[in-house]
Amino acid sequence: MKTKKHAHWMRTAALLSALILTVTLTACKKEAAQPPKTPEPAPTEQTTPPGQTTPPGQTTPPGQPGQTTPGQGGEAAKPPAEAPIKMGQLQYSELERTTVATTAKTASVPTYYLPERGASDDKIDQMGTSAKLLTLKYYKMTIMESPEEIKPSGKVESKQEVKLSNGTGQWITAGGQATLHLKLDKTYIALSSDKLSQADLQTVAESLANLK
Repeated sequence: MKTKKHAHWMRTAALLSALILTVTLTACKKEAAQPPKTPEPAPTEQTTPPGQTTPPGQTTPPGQPGQTTPGQGGEAAKPPAEAPIKMGQLQYSELERTTVATTAKTASVPTYYLPERGASDDKIDQMGTSAKLLTLKYYKMTIMESPEEIKPSGKVESKQEVKLSNGTGQWITAGGQATLHLKLDKTYIALSSDKLSQADLQTVAESLANLK
């Protein structure tokens, strides 16, 4: 009796084992038949810098929204034009006349001259001396006077003679600077300016007055 029950139990266990194995194999086949899933990358958040309306790496053509082109605002800004220089009578105070006389004496320039005409708002700014040379620096021109010939500094590029009401002058260009040279009595004079025109500087030269 026990032998029959034992055999019946063994057959039942074998059937259960076969059923479990069949279910397991079926599940494995289904899982093997499906390709593995690749996890999708998480979306990257794109940050646009403050004030930028176009994505990084994209250039907006000049004049389009989102980009400001320096110097563009309709018409290009133009520097204010300088007012034209007006020629007029030059005034000297008594102190200036006395100081010029003392400075000329120090420079060994016995006979010196001051222009009576020039830019209407011009006046003497500085005075200087060296060996037999008096230098008067106005705001808009420079006048040098000496009992000896004043030679140009630098290589002479051109010379041009000009007739003045008080004698003959000569424009000498050296180092890109044009200087008007003339001689009044025994005094050699050189006038230069980066503000006045050559015609205006000739007017200045013609107004030179002997103060001693």
